[in-house]
Amino acid sequence: MNGEKKNVPGKAFRLIDRLLASMVVLVLAEVLLEVFFRYLLHEPLSWGGELSQTILVWITFIGAAAALFRGEHMTIDLLLPRVKSGAAKRALRLIALAAIAAFLIIGVKAGWTVVERTWKMRTTAMQIPAGILYLAFPAGCLLMLPVVLRDILSVLKKKEDRPC
Repeated sequence: MNGEKKNVPGKAFRLIDRLLASMVVLVLAEVLLEVFFRYLLHEPLSWGGELSQTILVWITFIGAAAALFRGEHMTIDLLLPRVKSGAAKRALRLIALAAIAAFLIIGVKAGWTVVERTWKMRTTAMQIPAGILYLAFPAGCLLMLPVVLRDILSVLKKKEDRPC
């Protein structure tokens, strides 16, 4: 960890971690059930693949928020280590965080538009609103926004111990 202090998840993100773990267990159970039905009973489940796909999409976007909270996203820091001035480093970090925040705000708005357009459509096998699948993206963006705001405040207060 290069001597970096690991971020302790807040209560909300501990709940999110539990939710993610439960979702992984659910996908595993569905896949085992699918194998049992397909290869032992020769009666494949019509809804199995669709359920796994939907849960995996949700795991991806909720997991992205949990990873952002812990500072575990991949970063490319070619420029920042070469900058000598602390003020310039802070400015670059704030620009990067503002760009991330802008992307997330656009993601929430555009993602919600897609959800609204697809909510009345039904999925093929489970016959649930198709918008449930697409809701994962704006939900993940919405979960990431407070984390980015926390990081912006941290830089402004000169508590700059998190990667950009």
